[in-house]
Amino acid sequence: MEEALVREKIPYTIYSGVQFFDRREVKDALSYLRMVTYQDDLSLARVINSPKRNIGEHRMRFLRQFSDGQHISLFEALRRSLDDPLFKGTGARAFVGLIDKYSVGGKGRTVSELLAALLDESGYERALRTEGSQERLDNLAELRQSVFEYESQCGEEATVEHYLCHVAFFSNVDQGMERDKVKLMTVHAAKGLEFPYVFLCGMNEGVFPSRKVRTMEGMEEERRLAFVACTRAERQLFLSDAEGTTLDGLPRYPSRFLLDVDPALLAFDTPPRDSLVREARDYVAARSLMLAHVGDFRVLPAGARVRHRVFGTGSILSVDTDRGAYAIQFDEMDTPRSLSTRAKLERL
Repeated sequence: MEEALVREKIPYTIYSGVQFFDRREVKDALSYLRMVTYQDDLSLARVINSPKRNIGEHRMRFLRQFSDGQHISLFEALRRSLDDPLFKGTGARAFVGLIDKYSVGGKGRTVSELLAALLDESGYERALRTEGSQERLDNLAELRQSVFEYESQCGEEATVEHYLCHVAFFSNVDQGMERDKVKLMTVHAAKGLEFPYVFLCGMNEGVFPSRKVRTMEGMEEERRLAFVACTRAERQLFLSDAEGTTLDGLPRYPSRFLLDVDPALLAFDTPPRDSLVREARDYVAARSLMLAHVGDFRVLPAGARVRHRVFGTGSILSVDTDRGAYAIQFDEMDTPRSLSTRAKLERL
């Protein structure tokens, strides 16, 4: 949404939130890409200790003094200091090795492949999982989706350098002082407020209602929130959903809250296909049946060997029934991945 608004030169502001490309984990991920491309000082200072590598302010001060004295970059100063006793017991050597590896070996990779490799081998994603920072992990998944879309649009021009220029535009855009702006906010933040025009986006199963809903009571709370969202509009209400498939390869179905509205009350820009509506209703019925029973026999047990169309073969380490997610260790990855229990997995 933010990228589209910037592209169309529509000023906006975010209530109770931070712009996407200004979020810490997104800036960290992009700094890793910049490190293997430009090895600039700002990016190094940002990610040298993310995740923790025992390189604090004392060692950074030493590197800055060395860099200034020799008129070299901070990264080159770090490379020349690897044998200094000051960096014994730190992750400096592994960090330099990672950046050198992908500065050379990353040339033939797509941006999405390079980003995934850096976040995995640096230990950044593993650190977020250890912290239990699911929201930050979700933001990284959203960043990957943004990269995929960029690659599909740009084709052969989708190099790392071009992508970094592309996101720099969104990171540094000047929103100006216009008073008339699109206001982006969550439904919770909109409670008690009213607006002439309301655009309610992401009306898909798994988004609204959330895929994290695990009980019928929780589903009714989502329905109440949907009612709150719709009643924020004074003049016109615009409802939209997304087509295609999710990152897990699942089809995107329109929300049950859309299906519950009398069609006579809706004016469609593009009427949904009858077949899609039937499939959505079948999915909603199956999902409701699952929520009405404790446990779901279709959920695979820990220890099961599975195959995913993108990540390959792996083993289920654990099942989080509250979140509806597997922790899976794929054979070709160093760290486990979290996938929805609704993801298409072939049991081996």
